[in-house]
Amino acid sequence: MTEAGEVEAFVRRYFERHAGPLQEEEPGVYRVSLPESLRSAFDGADSIRIAFDPGAGGSSAQIDLVAVGSYVLDHIVEDAARSGWHTVARIEASTTPPADVVARGLRPRNAAVSVSSLTTESVPHLLFNFRVRLSTDVRVDRFESIFVDARTGKERRVADSLFSEGLSLPEDRAVDGAGIVDAYRAACRALEARTESAARTLREEAEDLRKAEVERVTMYFDRSVTEVLDTRADGRGEARALEKERERRLAEAEEKYRFVGEAELCNVRTVLLDVTRADVTLEHRGARRTIPREFDAANLEVPPYPCEVCGTPAAEPVLCFGGHIAGPECVTGCGFCDRVHCRTCIAAEGAIAPCATCKRSVCPDHAEVCALSRRPHCPDHIHACAICGRTVGPAYVARCGSCEQSYCVVCIAPPAERCLTCRSLQPALPDDPAVSAMRTRIPALAKATKWRRASNRRVTVLLAKGLVWNQLVVTDSSGAVVLQKKVLGA
Repeated sequence: MTEAGEVEAFVRRYFERHAGPLQEEEPGVYRVSLPESLRSAFDGADSIRIAFDPGAGGSSAQIDLVAVGSYVLDHIVEDAARSGWHTVARIEASTTPPADVVARGLRPRNAAVSVSSLTTESVPHLLFNFRVRLSTDVRVDRFESIFVDARTGKERRVADSLFSEGLSLPEDRAVDGAGIVDAYRAACRALEARTESAARTLREEAEDLRKAEVERVTMYFDRSVTEVLDTRADGRGEARALEKERERRLAEAEEKYRFVGEAELCNVRTVLLDVTRADVTLEHRGARRTIPREFDAANLEVPPYPCEVCGTPAAEPVLCFGGHIAGPECVTGCGFCDRVHCRTCIAAEGAIAPCATCKRSVCPDHAEVCALSRRPHCPDHIHACAICGRTVGPAYVARCGSCEQSYCVVCIAPPAERCLTCRSLQPALPDDPAVSAMRTRIPALAKATKWRRASNRRVTVLLAKGLVWNQLVVTDSSGAVVLQKKVLGA
């Protein structure tokens, strides 16, 4: 409750409960009746005029400003804390469909969401309102509200509706206070965590100022004592006086910049809050996961699901194919399909690996392991040898110097760098269909009578013998000519 609007809401609630609503006499200026407990602080007056805006009221006299650190607010907070302001409220579930609330709060990037097993129950909560004062050479006042589930001790987000007086119930309907001590301790832990950063910053700033002040005072008095002793023969008495003054000034500096943190419990409110629980199922082609989620009637929002890898709340979680729910920063997707895995799956199972050539991520469905290096490659950088069937990476692919086709290095023999297919050419029969097709398709080969041929999984190599030059023809599985060239006969 550090903003002006929160202060005004708190003050209005205080007077509505203890004396009566504020009466606006002119724009921004209100007449309030003082409860008996506050009158002594204002010279016994029955009422005062207050304003929340420093500019309200113009030059009108006798208007008390209500703001953080003001005289009026300090006494209101003190009285609220002393009187044990405790109320009970009831907030019931709204008519908003629970599936819509879940859909707004849980937005997975790659999965469909379905909701089942809905239940709603009234759960007791405790709303603790604290005033926090951090003091050094300056004073910082903060008002903090901590909302705690009385069953679990976990904190919920504070909503504006929790402060409405219209929700109050008769005191005899208050819940059993058996767990209020545990809830109070949980609220104190939450308050400490919430104010820790501001307290540390203020303390460090004060410590820097204290050190600077101590150094300045020490240097000044050391110099003054030295000058007195050097210039006056009977200066010891004055030097002792300066040393005492130095000690006094140093003590003042220590006290001035001493950090003090105080927290006062202003009031406690019991809230009977409707909480809706549901089983939420996330599903896609590779995984299905059901998680319990809940939301309360005050906030109507499902908190982000924590990443199961790093623990950070994920506004748009990802369901990995291993069944884990993780944040986008903790998952890696395949570069060739929609498969994703979290860092846990990758570390344990190697579910996603980088291509050794281009570093693109590949899943088990698209990764190929080089038979020679044993390193993974993506589909774009793996070569299946048509002769031996090995799958090899680019570093283990060689080109045949004869048919000019690419194979694995094992199937290419030096020094001529010829592939096993070209080295295995055998005489072809006169009625060989491949030979007949080439005679028909290429007129220059129609009269060739001596042919040799060999085949592998991908191509057929034909060699038409001539007196000096031979014709080498390479065709694919459909019979299309891939390569035709003249080679020197042997």
